[in-house]
Amino acid sequence: MNCVFQLNAYQIESVAIAQNAGFNPKLGEHTGDISSSINIAPHTNDSSKYRLALEIQVKPTAKKEKDFFPYAVAIRGRAFFTFNNQCPREEAEKALRLNGASILYGLLRAQVAQITAQSVHGQFLLPAMNFMELAKAQQEAQPAKAANQK
Repeated sequence: MNCVFQLNAYQIESVAIAQNAGFNPKLGEHTGDISSSINIAPHTNDSSKYRLALEIQVKPTAKKEKDFFPYAVAIRGRAFFTFNNQCPREEAEKALRLNGASILYGLLRAQVAQITAQSVHGQFLLPAMNFMELAKAQQEAQPAKAANQK
């Protein structure tokens, strides 16, 4: 089924950016752990509408603190989507987990870039994320989580 949807609005719930005082711009490469969480909720009264919340965190990799990116970042946003045609919930959530999260990530990434452009170490672009791999990892983790709860 072709589930076509559109972004209606987005909001930034919180953003925290802290400079890395030990940042060394002379290093060729910098590292950091990037984590994300996605939460999708259907509208209570309209089955064509959904809210997607996305949280991104960037922090130093253990034992590689000296190679860390110029900033630690924590940003959370939400986006509101409407499906143009009737779409089963499972398919709608899959589309949002892949494409909706990618759309919101780009908007949050731009906000981080704008804030850091005026900061001490200059503009920082969050690295690209592969939401297909993230969805696959979450899907693989669900059976393991269910097995552990038994």
